[in-house]
Amino acid sequence: MNSISSKVAYLEGLAKGLEIDKNSNEGKLLFEIINVLYDISEEISDLSTAHKSLHEYIDEIDDELCDLSDSIGYDGYESIEDAYDNFEEIKCPNCNEQVYIDKDIIAQREDIACPHCHKKISLLLNKDN
Repeated sequence: MNSISSKVAYLEGLAKGLEIDKNSNEGKLLFEIINVLYDISEEISDLSTAHKSLHEYIDEIDDELCDLSDSIGYDGYESIEDAYDNFEEIKCPNCNEQVYIDKDIIAQREDIACPHCHKKISLLLNKDN
């Protein structure tokens, strides 16, 4: 029982201790309010449980992303900006989508597959890069 539920139970005990007649108009109202408070308490408890589960799940995802980031690293680059600077943007001649290719791969002048249409891109066409 959470603290809100225990407080609602305390209120119910007070109402019963005062011997409030459940059949009187005031008694009906008071005990209905207490029932609604129990419902609200239960909803809050369910939300709290879901929030804790979601928080744990997010922590797990964060840990996995950190591990992934550590395993990928920057490949010797000083910063993420340096890593971005090592890529060249070209347009796929097949699908006209923008493709980012590592400058070292461009220097090898080998054909690559477009990540969008999966067709061959000849890097020999991009000799000026």
